[in-house]
Amino acid sequence: MAWTSNVEAAIEAFGNRGRNEIIRYLEGSGPVPRGDIVDAVSASEASVAQHLIALEKTGAIVVDIAQGRRHGRSPRYSVDETRIKELLGAHQDYLLNRRPLLPQAAEQYPDPGIQ
Repeated sequence: MAWTSNVEAAIEAFGNRGRNEIIRYLEGSGPVPRGDIVDAVSASEASVAQHLIALEKTGAIVVDIAQGRRHGRSPRYSVDETRIKELLGAHQDYLLNRRPLLPQAAEQYPDPGIQ
């Protein structure tokens, strides 16, 4: 199996302890504002902000307020469990050198190296 955008997103989402702590916290507590996340994990406010941006970009978490409309508001973050499973599956498939088990996922995020 080739390196895909889902494998890249999995590494981005799960390749950092702080991001894993945030995902675990949100799974049990979300949706919550950023301040609650900062209080619950072992990372600074600035680090949590950067982690949330990365996790949102990968689709691992979702936010109730769109990116451009957050000024002066307190967005609430939660986990997208379906996306987490999709990313973990893609990473596992890559590590075990096997084709994706879910054809619809492969169609949604096609691997540019496969024709």
